[in-house]
Amino acid sequence: MTTLIRRLGAFLLEPADPAASPPPPPPPSAPPAVPARAVVLGSAAHVPPVAAACAGELRVRAKATAALVCLWRPGGDPLDEDPVSPAGATTPAARRGAAALEAEGLRATACGRLSWLALPDDPTEAAPVLRRGLALAEVPVVIAVAGPRPAAFEPVLATAGVALAVLPADAAEPLRDLVLASLPCAGHVVAPLPPGPPRWAALAGLTRLRSLPVEPG
Repeated sequence: MTTLIRRLGAFLLEPADPAASPPPPPPPSAPPAVPARAVVLGSAAHVPPVAAACAGELRVRAKATAALVCLWRPGGDPLDEDPVSPAGATTPAARRGAAALEAEGLRATACGRLSWLALPDDPTEAAPVLRRGLALAEVPVVIAVAGPRPAAFEPVLATAGVALAVLPADAAEPLRDLVLASLPCAGHVVAPLPPGPPRWAALAGLTRLRSLPVEPG
């Protein structure tokens, strides 16, 4: 009787033969990666608003309260030439981000939902400032290179998840291909934002670049 009870217990309690069990379901596929760092390259006139729209998109995808734009625009003042957000419209998170950078001796300001870091004109001076800004950032970051791409920036640009080149919509296909081939990481070509309200809204962090690709897996 004891032997019979043991056999019955083994039948009820022991796992079935693994060979006869159905295979476990495959693990759910991971969602597309959201780039925490992007690069926007192009002319001084076109890069800042596109970079701001890109930062707005990263902010939303990352569910962050703010985003940072590190702007290199030689020959002009990155923080004074563009419209600012209306009084009281800048968010506390953007102000905190700018204040944290200023506390480290960096030139920064807040506008809308974005913090902006101004990089020095001289690339050899701008590169270490950029690295400091990236190290301090706790939000998504867009590196905006509004001018000829300096060699001193290359090691930092290569760490981005995605790159965007801003070219006129009617740019010739060979030019687009050449620009794409020269990007520091996987990327796309985008058209400039139109002047007026679209540009102002982007600079205040109120516009999203919904066409921003996800970071390659």
